[in-house]
Amino acid sequence: MTDMVRSEAGLGAAAGTNGSRSRSVLGARIVFLLAFLVAWQGAVALGLANPAFIATPVGVARSLLHLIVGGKLLPNLATTLLEILLSFVASVIFGVASAIVLDRSEWLNRTLSPFLTAFNSMPRIALGPLFILWFGIGIMSKAVLAFSLGYFIILLSTLGGLKNVDRDLLLMSRLFGASQARLFWHVRLPWALPGVFAGLRLSLIYCSAGAVIGEMIAAQSGLGLLVQSYSGRFDVAGVMALILVVAVMVMALTSLMDLCERRLLAWSKGSTDVPG
Repeated sequence: MTDMVRSEAGLGAAAGTNGSRSRSVLGARIVFLLAFLVAWQGAVALGLANPAFIATPVGVARSLLHLIVGGKLLPNLATTLLEILLSFVASVIFGVASAIVLDRSEWLNRTLSPFLTAFNSMPRIALGPLFILWFGIGIMSKAVLAFSLGYFIILLSTLGGLKNVDRDLLLMSRLFGASQARLFWHVRLPWALPGVFAGLRLSLIYCSAGAVIGEMIAAQSGLGLLVQSYSGRFDVAGVMALILVVAVMVMALTSLMDLCERRLLAWSKGSTDVPG
């Protein structure tokens, strides 16, 4: 009974420690952000940076407010976000499915490996005009361009996770009579999930970059189109405001991905995660 009470007390103390650490991390982030903004504003005010090439935080904030009030931000943000989600979902579906197929067939994996490497090594910026020629200047061409970046990341991360399952764990599972289906769903796939989520996070970033780059080449709407327009007018503050919007959008999507990872992979937190 005493041991149980001590265990519960230890868990409560650990939870309190985690909560205080989260608050300290949030506070440190706010302090770092404020220090960065003050240093940025001060560098321009003291003449250490040319305001014609580096806008001040105040100028960026004004440009961002102008974008919001003028009604330009939300429609273009919606277009870019749709392209990112379409390419990301397609990358996840086809990337995971391809990895499972290649994992099940070593012959097919060895046959297609050099071709996949060749396709992945192609410069997407150079292929961007071709995608626009093939799929038009609408949403589809940007989604395909972003998909070409995100797909290979998901494929390689998932395949690597499936290939690196602990051999002793597989042997023990087979000795206990696990079928191939149960072996995949209860051993191989859970073991590969941490690598899959690492690939998902990286794929999300690359899909965002691909969508914006495609919009900068040719588009009817989107944040990349606005960036190209503001760059042509040498509006540094406007360009940096749009870059800030893209960064915040990707940070929000990545935070959502981290939340899903913590919920799904709570079982993987081992004894090395104890506070201390």
